[in-house]
Amino acid sequence: PQFKGETRSQRLFSIATGISPESLTIKGNVEFFLFMDMCAKSRWISYQMTSKKWVKATDEYNRHLATKCGDAVMKKNPQALLRKLGEIEPRLIERVLKDDY
Repeated sequence: PQFKGETRSQRLFSIATGISPESLTIKGNVEFFLFMDMCAKSRWISYQMTSKKWVKATDEYNRHLATKCGDAVMKKNPQALLRKLGEIEPRLIERVLKDDY
């Protein structure tokens, strides 16, 4: 049986790895703005982050997310934060270079 919101490949991935695909992405306004606030406050910069720093950052992110959304929220994997930062950094750099802020 397919679970609500999961594709077959997501379900297969979840069974094979034990990792929920939802834990690997940051979506929605609450998750996104929490990420951006924490990124700015903690000064996350991809080339300065180590594995240990990502784990610590993810634990803190998950605590804040649970406070905002309740304990039933899907906890994020460090990969979710790493990917989102990798997605955001080039956009920010481009806007700064173009004086578009």
